[in-house]
Amino acid sequence: MRTLEPLDSRAFEEALAFITPRAADMKWASIPWQTDLWEARQIAAARKKPVFAWMMNGSPLSCV
Repeated sequence: MRTLEPLDSRAFEEALAFITPRAADMKWASIPWQTDLWEARQIAAARKKPVFAWMMNGSPLSCV
């Protein structure tokens, strides 16, 4: 079994910069998402906008 060497501070900073989301990656978070379908329907009707529904069955982490 291979053991991993600890990261030096430079390698750590590079890895952290690589995995840290940038502002452009987070635009989806500015959308006022609704978790209640009926409330979303009421808001959409008041604004004369469609409803975008994303639904799935199972755990979102394992995508069953």
